[in-house]
Amino acid sequence: MVEPGSGSHDGTPRGPWRRRTARQVDRAGRGLRLASARVRARRRALPDFVVIGAQKAGTSSLYAQLTAHPSVLPAIRKELHFFDRRPVPLVRYQAWFPPRAALAALDARTGRGITGEATPFYLCHPEVPRRLRAAVPDARLIAVLRDPVERAISGYHHAVGKGHEDRTIEVALDPDAVEATVADPAWWDAPDCPVRRRGYLIRSRYAEQLERWFAVFPRDQVLVIGTDALRSGRVPPAVLDFLDLPPAPDAVPDRNVGTYTTRPATGLEARLREYFRPHDTRLASLLGTEVPWST
Repeated sequence: MVEPGSGSHDGTPRGPWRRRTARQVDRAGRGLRLASARVRARRRALPDFVVIGAQKAGTSSLYAQLTAHPSVLPAIRKELHFFDRRPVPLVRYQAWFPPRAALAALDARTGRGITGEATPFYLCHPEVPRRLRAAVPDARLIAVLRDPVERAISGYHHAVGKGHEDRTIEVALDPDAVEATVADPAWWDAPDCPVRRRGYLIRSRYAEQLERWFAVFPRDQVLVIGTDALRSGRVPPAVLDFLDLPPAPDAVPDRNVGTYTTRPATGLEARLREYFRPHDTRLASLLGTEVPWST
């Protein structure tokens, strides 16, 4: 006789033993699926280039220009946010990129086959340079910079549109109330990090951000361009040279261009210009050239 809960008359186990066995089988299946996914991911490329920012400076337009180029394959999506989140295995990053075989075939067909991504928060997150260098040490990095006042205004309207901001523009962009930051990397990694959601003035202080990148990456692996370089709709010549790409035949429309009519009052805009003046001086010294919006 079969005792209650121990099995059925045909010998099939049931009750707690069956549930435990099912869980073990399920875990084993998940493990096999994960192992298979990791094997597939390792067949994929890591990026040849990363557009690191800045937010609202034209990174979407540049990425559209690059991925329309015959020698460039896109990632599955533009912004991967891999290095500005809590660290996870690198194979999860590789899974977003094309197979290495596809890039090799493109290289054979066009003479050059590359891929990359663009995540604007990378530029200002203090831990990203070290993380990216450890994972992709040979990646070429592109920073797109915009007039810091215009970038801050655009960033404000972007946050309003996302539902992250309900203050008036005069309050949100007040240079006497700059957002505070925390040194803990976990604070920056959090999805609701205030700098990630807003950070209007902090994210326009380019010199202090680029200094962190230059401390980790060789200078010749970092290209800094201005938003105006994107006006033609084609990959700028400086970017073509930097990535060793031939000229692209077709222009593409600008992407993710914000439209708004609300601007800060004249007095506040003048205060913002004054606030950014020392940061622009520091940036010009760092780059060895005048910044275009200060001339």
